[in-house]
Amino acid sequence: MPRYDLFARLPLLAYVDRVHIRYRPGSRNSETCRRLLLTLMRPETSRRFPQLSYAYELLSYDARPEIIVHISPNIEHRFFADSCSLEDIRRAIDTDQYQAHLNHLRSRSLEASRDDA
Repeated sequence: MPRYDLFARLPLLAYVDRVHIRYRPGSRNSETCRRLLLTLMRPETSRRFPQLSYAYELLSYDARPEIIVHISPNIEHRFFADSCSLEDIRRAIDTDQYQAHLNHLRSRSLEASRDDA
């Protein structure tokens, strides 16, 4: 029996408008920030997600690393990177990403909307 993937998993950066990373390089709890920043700096990422903008900020000695993700319909998620991984971030923003995906599909649909009928 063929296996169908009805709800495909969206990439981590799909429908994300802006990412702000605050961290201190070299600290032991900043691995999540470093991985995400390296992903954002790749040329493939900028080609795949041209609307995505990112910024990073280097912190002082005692500040906690933080990741701020802005999703398309003006939704902001804040994560302390020393207590979560990229998979935790993906799970937290998954619902809002799918809502943005559905809104995008509805706006580009060729079928008449129910309000117009």
